[in-house]
Amino acid sequence: MEKLLPFRVHFEDGHKLDISAANAKSATDKAKAAYDGIIRKVKIVRESEAA
Repeated sequence: MEKLLPFRVHFEDGHKLDISAANAKSATDKAKAAYDGIIRKVKIVRESEAA
């Protein structure tokens, strides 16, 4: 089983969706199923070391 990573998917209309997935392609597929919009970018959410 692959390790799930936290991704943030940004849509063209400004909506953001946080999704756990194994890779960016999987995160994109899950986001398309969850929200009807044009995806602008997909990024891994990194924990801040200062927090």
